[in-house]
Amino acid sequence: MSKNAAQKRNSRRRRRRRGSSVFVTLLCIVLIMAAVLAAMTIFFKVRTVTVTGESRYSQDEIVAASGIEPGQNMFMLNKFAAISRIFAECPYLDEIVMRRRLPDEMEIIITECVPVAAIQTAQGYYIIDTDCKLLELTDANGAAQYCLVTGVELTDPEVGKNANFTQSEKQKPLQTILNTAQINDILDEIKEIDLEKIFEIELYYADRFTVQLGTVEDLEKKVRFLGVCISELGPEERGVIDVSDPQTARFRPYKQ
Repeated sequence: MSKNAAQKRNSRRRRRRRGSSVFVTLLCIVLIMAAVLAAMTIFFKVRTVTVTGESRYSQDEIVAASGIEPGQNMFMLNKFAAISRIFAECPYLDEIVMRRRLPDEMEIIITECVPVAAIQTAQGYYIIDTDCKLLELTDANGAAQYCLVTGVELTDPEVGKNANFTQSEKQKPLQTILNTAQINDILDEIKEIDLEKIFEIELYYADRFTVQLGTVEDLEKKVRFLGVCISELGPEERGVIDVSDPQTARFRPYKQ
C-alpha cells in the first residue's frame, strides 16, 4: 500500500471518529434536556401561592384573579397572563411581580396605586392616581376626600386604564401638578385643580386661597414660593396668591 493511500485511509478513520464523537455528544445533550424537561413536568408543581405587599384586596382575591391553581407546573404556567388577569380584576394595583420559589411556591409581590384626585363625569366620579390611571367609579361622597379636577373631559373612561382626555394637551400638566404636589406633601391641601385654561391654571388651596399657577413651567419653584407666601400670612387671611411668575409671589385679599 502506498503512503498516500495509507494517509487517506487514516484521514477517513479520523473523520468517522470525530463524527461519532459529535453524534454521541449531541445525543447526550438531547437526553439531558429531555430528562430536565421531564423532571420539570413531573416535579415543581404549585402547592402554595402567597401574596406579599399591602393592598385593599385580600390574598384570596388576588390569588383567585391570577387563575393559578395547585397542581399547575411552575415552569409551564404563563406568568404574564396571570399578571394581566390580576390587573383586570384589581385596578388599584400599580405593580405586580411574580416569582417562583422552588420547589413548590409561587409568590405574587404587589404595590398599590395611591388615589389622589377625582374627575367628574356624567356617570359619576372617577378616582385617579398621579399617572391618571382610573382606579374606580364612585359617587360624590366617595370623591369628597380627594381634590377635584375641573376643566377636563374624559373619552371612553374605563376603570383600570389610563385616562384619555378630550383635550389631550391637559394630561401632562395634570400629571405634573399631581406628582409635584405629592412629592412636596401638599396634596391634602389642594381642594381643586382648574385646568379650564392650561395657560391660566388655578388651584383652590387649604380652603383659603386661590393659587394662580399660570403654566406648570418651573412648578417646583412656584410651590416653594407658595409655601413662603402662606407662612408670612396670618391664619385668618384669605385671598389670591399669584405665583405665575416663578421669580416671585403676590397676594391680594378677596374682595369683601
